Amino acid sequence: MPKSPGTPGGRKKRATADYYLEGPKPARMYEVILPKKLGYFAKIEEVLEDLFDETAIRAIPFIQETIAKRKAQTTSFDDEAFIKTICQASRGYSIYEMDGRYLSPTGPVDERVLVIRFIFHNPSAAVDSRTDFLAASLEVVSHLVAHRFAAELGVEEEIWLLEYNQPQLAIWRKGRGQG
Repeated sequence: MPKSPGTPGGRKKRATADYYLEGPKPARMYEVILPKKLGYFAKIEEVLEDLFDETAIRAIPFIQETIAKRKAQTTSFDDEAFIKTICQASRGYSIYEMDGRYLSPTGPVDERVLVIRFIFHNPSAAVDSRTDFLAASLEVVSHLVAHRFAAELGVEEEIWLLEYNQPQLAIWRKGRGQG
């Protein structure tokens, strides 16, 4: 094997990147679990993509009701800040599937389910000091995802929403000034 020029013994010089540890810090993790059915894929895509669209979020009946309720409770409620927090809090998700068995009234049932995982945390350099993504996280997942699936699919007996208790998140971030 030919030696690489400029390195002792022909070893390739590894690029180094400086990383720093952010955390551990409080996080909230949720999973929405629903049966995997081909007919659901369009609705799943719509609901999840709407999390990144402020206009779509404003159109959701729960959001409109929440804004009206909070404005009635206090005149200082800032609906723009509320919408901004909801939009920024839902920064991503992961999807995986799993096979399982559960006991129904008619006996054991084998089923493949989709699991949509959300992890929320407050950024170290908060965009707005009034923003608390952890506080908004349950509303985002419960009402903008799980409840929408239940209401808009309308055929499942149950759609599960699982919240993990007190997870901690640590992130290794590439150092500032690195490419």
